[in-house]
Amino acid sequence: MKRICNIFSYITIGILAVCLLSAVLLRFVYSAEFKAVLTPSMEPELPVGSMIVVLPTDYGDLKKGDNITYVRDESLTLVTHKIVEKDDRTQYLTTRGITNDMNDRPTSYKNVVGKVCLCIPLLGYLLIWTETVWGKITAVVAVTALTTLSLMRHSRRKKHKKSEKNKGRSDISVNNKK
Repeated sequence: MKRICNIFSYITIGILAVCLLSAVLLRFVYSAEFKAVLTPSMEPELPVGSMIVVLPTDYGDLKKGDNITYVRDESLTLVTHKIVEKDDRTQYLTTRGITNDMNDRPTSYKNVVGKVCLCIPLLGYLLIWTETVWGKITAVVAVTALTTLSLMRHSRRKKHKKSEKNKGRSDISVNNKK
């Protein structure tokens, strides 16, 4: 049972490390943005509570049917909707939520944050929660506790191996005295 717990903890730590490394690479190498879906206007394609990864995209690479995130107004409200029209002359894009009856007002390409390249259901709730004060405090405490426990366990394992090694040597020296 102890071995199964060890394997499970190593797998969990490995998965978390890969996810964290991937997020850092996406953020700093590709300027990715991580956003949570807050409204049902894009369901079922982008369900409420999903985390979306938004990558900056050149105007020429956008096409009708792409999901984009853009700044809607002066209050910097972000919207993620599907492109329904594209005006190459003015570089204005018209979007609409899947469940909406009407198109949104056209927006300039200058307002586009990027194109949605990945949607992970339910992970947006974690993203929203970690943006709260309690979420940040809990995340820091959890990471600190897990790191401390891991280091303590590693240290205890080293001491145990060292004592086992020394125990074997004392048996040999006792046998040599006879």
